[in-house]
Amino acid sequence: MTSAPISRNKIMAYGGLGTPLAMIGYPIAIWLIPFYAEVIGTPLWVLANLILIARLTDVITDPLIGQWGDSTRTFIGRRKPWIILGVPLMLFSIYKLFLPGEEVTTSYFLIWMMLMYLGSTAIGIPYGAWGAEISPEYHQRSRIVSGREAFTLIGLLISALIPLIVEVYDEGMSLKEGLSRTLAAIFLFQDFAVANKMREILGYMGLGIIALLPIFAAIAIWRVPDPMPENKKKIPLKEGLRYAKENPLLIRILLIIFLVIAGESFRNTLSLWFVRDVIGIETVGASYARYFIAGFIAIPFWLWLGKEIGKHKAFCITLVGTGTVSFLCFFLEFGDYVQFHVLFLLKGACFGGLQFLPASMLADVVDIDSLKTGGKRAGTFFALNGMIAKISAMLAVWAAAILVDLYGFIPGAENGETEMLALRFLYCIGCAAFFLPALFLSWFYPLTKEEHLEVRRQLESKNA
Repeated sequence: MTSAPISRNKIMAYGGLGTPLAMIGYPIAIWLIPFYAEVIGTPLWVLANLILIARLTDVITDPLIGQWGDSTRTFIGRRKPWIILGVPLMLFSIYKLFLPGEEVTTSYFLIWMMLMYLGSTAIGIPYGAWGAEISPEYHQRSRIVSGREAFTLIGLLISALIPLIVEVYDEGMSLKEGLSRTLAAIFLFQDFAVANKMREILGYMGLGIIALLPIFAAIAIWRVPDPMPENKKKIPLKEGLRYAKENPLLIRILLIIFLVIAGESFRNTLSLWFVRDVIGIETVGASYARYFIAGFIAIPFWLWLGKEIGKHKAFCITLVGTGTVSFLCFFLEFGDYVQFHVLFLLKGACFGGLQFLPASMLADVVDIDSLKTGGKRAGTFFALNGMIAKISAMLAVWAAAILVDLYGFIPGAENGETEMLALRFLYCIGCAAFFLPALFLSWFYPLTKEEHLEVRRQLESKNA
């Protein structure tokens, strides 16, 4: 009942593409809104509404690309052609968003955000479905997904190091001195007074993505098989969505993902302002570098824990840890650097499990659908996952920006006690509130390792 183990080289070749994709996600989550609000001067409520409009296009494109991906048949597979199409669109959109001119109109921002999201869909949905199809075995999938998330954390770490290096380097500084300050900021928790360098930070991030995305995409396409299903039964999108609606486990895992993504996106939108303005830390990049290092180191632990107690129970522990840390941050004051660093490292350690465990759980749910319908629709399922995640992030980012703006918070300005209290409350309590219902749904999740093994038995018997 076990398939041949997937080689480490193939897992690395597949997972490597997660590095540049993560380098896209981090600046969009943390830096993009502050940059356009503080440097370009776009009002916060305008940015929130533009991002909401841009994200709405995903509601249409996600299920279509998922369905088309499931139906695609080429000599190189059915997932690879979509990634090949999505890479150049993503590269050009990143260039226009991350390296804009001095004068940027609202239509400019909206158009390139929409195209960037389209490129992200064309790459991300096939990429997620591809990972679910490389192996049908329960723990092999955990290895594949955790390998991908390890590379994702490497990408996030690179993205965090770029702003840190830009922050600590001053004009005329030697390479040795700059490296010394960078290491001191990460490992000795030293903070340095820095000027507003958001334009340089976003520009270097964009150039890094443009350099790495085509390289890692080419490696994955060249080295990793894109298996075509033996069962060629096709299910129309409308019928597939009806089957999905009738799959209670899918509804459950998608609701969990919705809540978790909402909590993380809500917090991320306010994160830079909380770290810089509430706690008083200038080198924000150093905080996130340590955060992602902790997440990377913790991945083997979450992989082991998922094997020992089950993926859903391990995921519950990440939720408890993340929610507790967010709640405790509410009691921090300006200058509480040590306390914040300790809590942020704990949150980073939880981040590794928070990333890969739900994706691995979703891949197992695909098998239940295959058993019931006879179709191979990982693309459709991951399209639903992508659509739910994007809707969740869209609403959470919009709500966080609108609410903090409603309380009078002005990015980059001198804010009063009321505005800072609102920022503190929304950052800390808002995130924790999303995780409570997600914890309840996850703790009683019924698809255990033993249940999934029985599903695989029935599926292989049916296919035979």
